[in-house]
Amino acid sequence: MRPTRHATGFTLVELLVVIAIIGILVALLLPAIQAAREAARRTQCTNNLKQIGLAMHMHHDVFKHFPFGHKIPAPPFNNNQDFGEATWIFPILPYMELNAVYEMADQRYGFGSAAAPPSTTNNAPVVRSVLPSFECPSNSKVNDVLWFQIYTRGSYVANNGIGPMAEWVYIGPGSTAALPASRVPGVFYINSTTNFSDFRDGTAHTALVSEIRVVRGGAPNGDQRGVMFYPEGPLYHHNYTPNSMIPDGIRGATCVNDPDAPCVGAYTAWNNRALIMTARSYHPGGVNVVFADGNVRLVNDAIDLAIWRALCTPKAIANEVTVGGF
Repeated sequence: MRPTRHATGFTLVELLVVIAIIGILVALLLPAIQAAREAARRTQCTNNLKQIGLAMHMHHDVFKHFPFGHKIPAPPFNNNQDFGEATWIFPILPYMELNAVYEMADQRYGFGSAAAPPSTTNNAPVVRSVLPSFECPSNSKVNDVLWFQIYTRGSYVANNGIGPMAEWVYIGPGSTAALPASRVPGVFYINSTTNFSDFRDGTAHTALVSEIRVVRGGAPNGDQRGVMFYPEGPLYHHNYTPNSMIPDGIRGATCVNDPDAPCVGAYTAWNNRALIMTARSYHPGGVNVVFADGNVRLVNDAIDLAIWRALCTPKAIANEVTVGGF
């Protein structure tokens, strides 16, 4: 009698079943992996905002007010002198362990003159600096095209109130008298000196800094949203709710109309500004915001517009509306 031989391999049907099971398991695991990665990115983004909020408070401790939104020097100085057109990011650099970048700035010059890069007259060493502390990991690095070939960008923008922001000439420190009647100033505006005594609605109910979607491409000018060291990039508005798809109104030559961050050309130059930028993020459901009390919260996209607008100004009363949970 011949010995019986037993098959030791897989049949084709068995192999197909195994492949199908593995495919199902991978399909089930991928969303969980992506969710875990996004949770880690959001945690890092939250930490960045906490550090920015802490730097704001340290600045307040030293100077008794929060930094200006953007600076326009008093006459007879012009914007090309005395750190003219610097933004809120510049004064807090020493409190973010970025003193080396801060010390590269030269007070004889301003932060403008982008048409002639690289130039010492626009504090090029500073405005060209890439600052990871100001980049949210969920918004992938987007300094592939520098704005006007010189300015780097970041993910965080300060609360300028309800726009459009049109101011470009000198207004006295802390004064809002010369702002257009339609403007509701936020915490940060031209030559602002907002301090804790201004927060009549409470620090927990006033936004300091939120996120913005930075758009890739757009050579040679690049999209202006998120530009850190020029007034038209690092300030946002509460005209519309977070992640609204109503287009931002920005400079026409630097509007890259991305589906995730639509825009229209609302003005043509620095001296006819009509800027409106909306808080947006790549986190599901909302945007991270650091409030004046230092807490970072995810503000839901579905927040009522009236509440969102009330959160932009330290001097507004939210009419007894509970806003703690959003």
